[in-house]
Amino acid sequence: MDDQTNEFELRVIDSLESYAPPEKREGISTADSLTTPEEALEAIKTTKGGDEILSRLPELEKLDLWFPAAVFRVCSKSGSARYLDIWDADHFDGFTDMQRNLNDCRAWFSADGYDAWGSGQTKTGRVNCYFNASSAGTYICNARLESYPSASQASVECRIDNNSFGPLTWSGTINQPHTANLSQGGHHFRIWQRSGSFFFLSLTVWRVG
Repeated sequence: MDDQTNEFELRVIDSLESYAPPEKREGISTADSLTTPEEALEAIKTTKGGDEILSRLPELEKLDLWFPAAVFRVCSKSGSARYLDIWDADHFDGFTDMQRNLNDCRAWFSADGYDAWGSGQTKTGRVNCYFNASSAGTYICNARLESYPSASQASVECRIDNNSFGPLTWSGTINQPHTANLSQGGHHFRIWQRSGSFFFLSLTVWRVG
């Protein structure tokens, strides 16, 4: 490896123009981060392709067959939830700093509009939820997400292991169930940012049947 220890040289820089804050930083109200089976089933019914899924898997309409498997939130994990990995999240002091993210139980991924504060305006946020499927079968993985501002659009790609569910675009708060037939053992549910700013609120996993 080349020795680069001598490339840095001390110097004095004159930065003689001051900058007023371009905007006031305010947090937003805390959203409910948990999803019920009733909410997830309603989302299945109202999502394109839901009728076909319910026809193929009629047991999904029987909520007494939904068994909690794992819940991932920024502030807690339960069930067979083992690892929650959050990549390229944005900590904006007074709005989504680390302590506030823990207090509000969510993580924020910014997009455009924060270059005045030094943001690279990247859209590279990722969430990895690793859980254990106790037995082979059908699982529902419900991603609860919130776009910011709520009237704006955000887009992500959700994946189970290396299999993509395709792009998901929404405004406001969304419950989006994803159905998968899983083998027994460990699995990754992943959320990859594509565009827009959003909060990760939770991932809830149920085993059906």
